[in-house]
Amino acid sequence: MNEREQLMTQEELAFRWQVSEATLERNRSMKQGVKFLRIGGLIRYRMSDVLAYEDQSTVEIDEGQA
Repeated sequence: MNEREQLMTQEELAFRWQVSEATLERNRSMKQGVKFLRIGGLIRYRMSDVLAYEDQSTVEIDEGQA
């Protein structure tokens, strides 16, 4: 990790993805979704992990099927 890499809070990620914070909490408890850091009692998400997860979640549409 780059020592200057941006970290996001749960609230910021929920806003970015337009989901509830409860959804992110549920994903963490089920060991699903994007990787996260637990620093003391705080949950943080690395921007690089968020972007990688978004890239992995991208669905390609076959032009012949659209």
